[in-house]
Amino acid sequence: MVTILLVSSLLLFAIGMPVAFAMVLSAAAAFLFLGNVPLMVLPQRILTGADSFPLMAIPFFLLAGNLMISGGLTQKLSNLALALVGHLRGGLAQVNVVNSMMMGGMTGSAIADAVSDCKILVPVMLKSGYSPRFAASLTAASAAIAPMIPPSIPFIIYGSIAGTSIGQLFLAGVVPGIMMGVFLMIAVNVIARRRNLPRGEQPNLSRILGALRTSGPPLMMLVIIIGGILSGVFTPTEAGAVAVLYAIVLTTMFYRSLRVADLPKVLLETSVQTGVIMLVIAAASPFSWLLAREQVGQDVVQMLALIGDNEIVFLLLLNAILLVLGMFLDATALLIIVVPVLVPVFAALGLDPVHMGVVVVLNLMIGLVTPPFGIVMFVVCNLLKVNILDFVREIWPFLLALLATLLTVTFLPELVLFLPTLLMR
Repeated sequence: MVTILLVSSLLLFAIGMPVAFAMVLSAAAAFLFLGNVPLMVLPQRILTGADSFPLMAIPFFLLAGNLMISGGLTQKLSNLALALVGHLRGGLAQVNVVNSMMMGGMTGSAIADAVSDCKILVPVMLKSGYSPRFAASLTAASAAIAPMIPPSIPFIIYGSIAGTSIGQLFLAGVVPGIMMGVFLMIAVNVIARRRNLPRGEQPNLSRILGALRTSGPPLMMLVIIIGGILSGVFTPTEAGAVAVLYAIVLTTMFYRSLRVADLPKVLLETSVQTGVIMLVIAAASPFSWLLAREQVGQDVVQMLALIGDNEIVFLLLLNAILLVLGMFLDATALLIIVVPVLVPVFAALGLDPVHMGVVVVLNLMIGLVTPPFGIVMFVVCNLLKVNILDFVREIWPFLLALLATLLTVTFLPELVLFLPTLLMR
């Protein structure tokens, strides 16, 4: 049955069928093959997959991020990043990375971050002499940071499936997210020196303070979300609702950058994005249920027993498998499929589920920008009219920086668990 499930889904992916429909059809084929499971279970599992209270945080955080973007607050964050690091060699490229680190606290989505940078920051980079393919590859790589900095949609999905505290996952992603930014900035610095990329103006105190004053309110969203969760005032799902209310007040009343008449358009855009994500989550539910029913997780544990209980070997294998899968499949679907299988393996090896959640999500975020089928890669190349082959030639230094972060996070769990242990345990 597992063979039918996997082979049929891969064939459907190969002919270009959308991920959600491919998984539903593969699951239906497996149900028919089993024969002893009523086909009525298929729609029941689809509905059950989307019927989860923690998943309600997804549309809230998407809406909050879209309100911030539509209200032009991303430009204020870019101005702050420019004031802080624009004077460095390759200043605008460094701004691209820092901007993604700050954008993570607003959107929690790699695609949203990439689209925002392509519309706001990249045109300035191109006018300053940066090549389109360099700007495209850096924008894609830095967009992988956004889902690591809370609020994070992938962490919400992982936590709801694995039964892990979403608040702890949010905190656990902060240090890895910062590390990704630092490693990417180092890569940019090396490239900038070799290519003699331009610097921006030297910063002065008044300019930095001015940028902090105008960008402070948007940055407060992260403080409100994390502070509210840590203090127990609200759950992560309720934090999403609070973030929406804060974004509405900020954009329509404080800055007056968004009119009430603009809200229906933002709501429609958010509804479409939410529908796409929830469709994939619902469609992947019967797929993962079948894998659990066939005890694939236990089989994986038994296979690992053959290679011993060496954590280093397991973690290397886990990273290799997830990186390869992430190159070809949708990250949301992969989370729904692999997490139920991996959770018992983590328990058998005594691995912390919060640490493993960060490792799994980081792998899949790298997959979003990795050829041949990284979704963020396609989005950026399409928006900037960059050839995929040119993108591939430029992305490798940034991929190496992201992989260096992955290995560091994988084998130094203290970096990941430091904040959750300090603040929540």
